[in-house]
Amino acid sequence: MADRRMRRFFGSATSGAAAAVLLFAVPSLVRPEVPAVQTILIPGVALELSFRALQPGEVILVKRREDPSVRRIDLRLRTQTRRVEFDGKSRTVLLGIDVAARPQSYFMEITTERRDGSKENVFRKLTVGPKEFPETNLTVAPGMAKAPPEEAERIKREAALVASVLGAVSPEWLGEGPFVSPLPEGEPFPNFGQRRLYNNEVASTHMGVDISAPEGTPVRADNAGRVVLASDLYYSGMTIIIDHGLGVFTFYGHFSKILVKRGDLVKKGDLIAEVGHTGRSTGPHLHWSVRILDSRVDPFSLAALPLE
Repeated sequence: MADRRMRRFFGSATSGAAAAVLLFAVPSLVRPEVPAVQTILIPGVALELSFRALQPGEVILVKRREDPSVRRIDLRLRTQTRRVEFDGKSRTVLLGIDVAARPQSYFMEITTERRDGSKENVFRKLTVGPKEFPETNLTVAPGMAKAPPEEAERIKREAALVASVLGAVSPEWLGEGPFVSPLPEGEPFPNFGQRRLYNNEVASTHMGVDISAPEGTPVRADNAGRVVLASDLYYSGMTIIIDHGLGVFTFYGHFSKILVKRGDLVKKGDLIAEVGHTGRSTGPHLHWSVRILDSRVDPFSLAALPLE
């Protein structure tokens, strides 16, 4: 039962969805075959976007292109806002397409501020295509399908704690280059976005990836950041959340042992915990998930991107 905690902590999704097409207002760009990672230019704007696909649960990397006339560019896509600075060192700018996003066209608002003080505001259309997520029906004992009533207050308290942690956006990027798997030798299950039924009743959508490994296997930080939660939670057991800055968080659950504490600064590859099956889990594995602002995304979508 390593999944229902994400419905509590990161929200739930009930719609599945498959394949993405990119379409800007002018000109139109259609990509019927999506490569592992593709990069496209935004017409008339000094930016480029990299992504595996424009689909629910995917991540978009925004990078600037050299233009000496530009001071900064502000972006807004759905509820997410980002600023791309053109003075000094380039920084990581990420946008997420939530796993529950409807497949349709969304407008990205782009405001370019130039060095002469002028501003230009344009809209470009991004078409998010549908994506089919897996589905499974599990038969379990009634006590495993639903939390007992006496745990309701604890679950509510822990959900509020996690929500407050994820709501605190650090103003600086703390990461160091690309994200990596916290268990590179483990066996990942293709279960991101999986719609799970328990005893023929819809219970949750799985918002992360489960990686199988023996109990006690060391787990390492997928990137540099600050530990903002290291605690034992009802659903995810021994849990760690790392803040990578700018609203990017990674979540790790079901540990047998936690080796860091809240407030610790970790580097990519640092040992943070050991695999276990604490919380609502039937066997040893790591639950790994990613939150970008208010979007729940596939961790391997983030790891695929060429971050500087």
